[in-house]
Amino acid sequence: MGGDAGRLPSMDDRQVAAVRAAHTWFHHNSGWAPPDEDTLAEWVADDVCRCPDDCLVRPRRWCRHGLAAWDLILEDLAHRDGEP
Repeated sequence: MGGDAGRLPSMDDRQVAAVRAAHTWFHHNSGWAPPDEDTLAEWVADDVCRCPDDCLVRPRRWCRHGLAAWDLILEDLAHRDGEP
């Protein structure tokens, strides 16, 4: 996929890069699992989120390792699956 094809308009360049970095991380690491909907909703309500490597960040951000928070990753995956 070249350029920004399929890019979510709600994400800026840094968020897109962090989501891409997370997908690369998934490729090289096993044993990860996304949070369930209730857990993610609790995190976001508390203005926190986790990244796949378990770093704690604010929602829609990324950790010092460059990985996107789960809310961004799941938004991207939903978009890829055709959800609104």
